[in-house]
Formats: sequence, structure tokens, C-alpha cells
Amino acid sequence: MAAACSGAPVPASSGSAGAESVAVTRDCSVPAPTAADIRTARDVTYAVMDGQPQRMDVAWPAGEGPYPLVVLIHGGGWSGGDKSAYHYAMRLLAGQGYAAASINYRLASAPRNVFPAAVEDVRCAVRHLRSNAGAYRIDPARVGALGHSAGAHLAAMLGTAADVQGLDGACPIRDVSPAVSAVVALAGPQDIRTAGALDPSQHGMVENFLGAPPEAVMERALLASPAVHVKAGTPPFLLVHGTSDGVVPLRQSRSMRDTLRAAGVPVTLIELPGIGHSIDEFSTSASFRASTCTTLAFLRKWLRPEGP
Repeated sequence: MAAACSGAPVPASSGSAGAESVAVTRDCSVPAPTAADIRTARDVTYAVMDGQPQRMDVAWPAGEGPYPLVVLIHGGGWSGGDKSAYHYAMRLLAGQGYAAASINYRLASAPRNVFPAAVEDVRCAVRHLRSNAGAYRIDPARVGALGHSAGAHLAAMLGTAADVQGLDGACPIRDVSPAVSAVVALAGPQDIRTAGALDPSQHGMVENFLGAPPEAVMERALLASPAVHVKAGTPPFLLVHGTSDGVVPLRQSRSMRDTLRAAGVPVTLIELPGIGHSIDEFSTSASFRASTCTTLAFLRKWLRPEGP
């Protein structure tokens, strides 16, 4: 049974001039995910990084494909969380004609697994999926990334830094690209050159991720900041942020929007009134209707222009 998202389109957040990546809308249908006609692979080891197996779950439609792929990256301050957080989204997207992969990555516990460990892992996950496109009915030319919080940061790194050297670690796959064609970033830190990237109560997260305060490892902090890598040719972005976020300040997404627009990159920012750090992506409730419907429209626009 489908839940409907209805109503008039709502305006995107205002900002500097530039192309919107998608029109913000509240109008969509979100079918409840079902096991029918969906194929899944659970706990697939995509790489062993620093002696630690990294796994993913994948879902795709039962047809022949190939289908566009959405890589789902969980949040948790780079130090927690699990791929199971996106199981609902994974099934929902598969039901809408996408392959979807929810991935784990090394979690930081300084001095272990600090940057660039998580970035190395998500890049390797994309490479694994491209290298095994036939098994999962994936179209390797249509790959997007979606993440929340730390996962949004990692998704943005896939979008902005695919060509940056020194971010591959022990990934055994080097002959295919880790680049993506579209990014949905929900409440993500985009510039971590200062501890002010997060609310003062959360400064320890950045230090744990980098292995030191950003001011003490500025070269590392620069390399770890998606905003620093934005350039002409960066793929389209959809940014979503709550106006009452007490973990990652809204200014992070506003600044990223402006940086992307200055580079000529299509971008839309949705500001969710009164919403904190938690964003219930793919919810049909009134609070998240614009986010859900616009995300589906964005993925449809940039990953399925012709459709399988």
C-alpha cells in the first residue's frame, strides 16, 4: 500500500544565484517496501582494510536491468552506526527501480581508523560494486550516493574528491572509478578545517575522526573537507538540513550550497523548519515530506533520465 506525499511545491532555500539541481516538491508516492520482486545479498565483504573485513548489503529489482545504483552511507559521528540503518531505504529504492547498497566502513577510535580510513572504504565499496555490476544488475555509469551526518560527509567526498590521490589505502580494486554522478547529503559536515564544523558540544567527534584537533593537522583537515574539493564538473548535489540542528550547524550546508553554486554545480538546499539533527529520510510525515519527495525526484532526474 502506498503512502502519498501531496501538496504544492515548496521553494528551495534562498542563496546565491545558480542552477537548482531539482525543484523542491511535496508531491510523490512512496510505496511501502516489499520483498516481492526484489533480490538481496547480505554481508557481502567488499574489501579487507587494515585487517578488518568491510561489508555491505545490496538490494536490486528482480528484472534484467541494468539499474542505477544508490550507495547508502550511515551516520554516527564517524565512530558508530551500522549499515542496517538503511535497510528500509534499500528495499524502498529497489522497489522503485534502483539497485541500492548500504555499506559499513571503518569506525574511528583514535588513534585507530582515523581519516582517511572511512573515505578509503567508501571509495573501495563503489569500486567493488562497479566491478561486480553484472551480479547486482547495476549500470556502472549511473551511480549516486546518499548519507546522513557523517555518512553525508562521506557521500560528499565521493562526489567532490574522486580524483584526489592518496585516498585509496589498501583497496585491491584500482582499475575502476570511485566517482558518483549525484549526491544527497543530509545534515552533513562539509568543511572540517575547524572544530566549529560541529556544535561546540560535538568538537570531540572531529578530533576523533582526524586523530587530532583540526588546527593541529590542517593539511589532513583540508584533505578531509568536501567543500575544499568542489570544482567545475562536481556532480549535482541535494542538501537537506534541519534549522534546529544542534550537532552540525545549518551554516555547513548553506556554505556548501554557496561553494557549489560558485563553481557552477547544480545544487538545491532544503531547510526543514524546526527539525534537529535526525532526519527521517523517506518518511511521508508532514515534517519530512519535502525532503522525501524531492530526494526521489532528484535521484530520478540525475540517475534515471532514460530509465532501464
